[in-house]
Order: sequence, then C-alpha cells, then structure tokens
Amino acid sequence: MGFLKLTEILARLQKQYPPLGNRVKEAKSLIQWEEIVGPNIAKHSKAIRVENGILRVEVDHPIWKSELHHRKHQILERLNTPVIGAAANQILIRDIFFADSRPGARS
Repeated sequence: MGFLKLTEILARLQKQYPPLGNRVKEAKSLIQWEEIVGPNIAKHSKAIRVENGILRVEVDHPIWKSELHHRKHQILERLNTPVIGAAANQILIRDIFFADSRPGARS
C-alpha cells in the first residue's frame, strides 16, 4: 500500500468525523474570502473566524462595512454554494458579523 495524499487523508477523516469536515469547510471560507468578495473589497476587509455558523469579518472603514452589509446575502450565498459531492442543503455560514477594525472604533 502506497502513501496517501494529504487531501485524500482529509477527505477520509471528514467522512468519518463530520464535525471535523465542518471545521475544514469553515476554514476554507476564511481562505476563500478574497475570491468571494473580490480583490478590491478584500483590501479593506478580512475574514477572521467562524463561530457557531457566524463569520466574523473586520473592515477598515465604515463605508466598506456598509457596502459589505448590503452585499451580505450575496456573500452568504457564495460561501454556502455546495462543492461537488457536498450536501446541497447544508448551510455552514448562517450569518456574517462585520466589525470595524480601527483602534477605538465601535462595531
């Protein structure tokens, strides 16, 4: 028996332990932030973490925070688009919380 690729190992683990699979998918949503919102918006925002289905995003200016708030449903749809072989009805990210990242700013 030969060695398995890391992606193959992760795929097997995700099937055996569904909570681990969800955590991997959550991590992917952080990594894919720029791809989902585009490079211009990504320059002014950063996906920080996912907790209980809520993605926390830091934004560097209130105007960008407002822009992202208006695009929230579109972003959620793209984040939850199933990959091939995934459950079509699985909603991983339920909401997005946009926080002002400037020191002393109130969110």
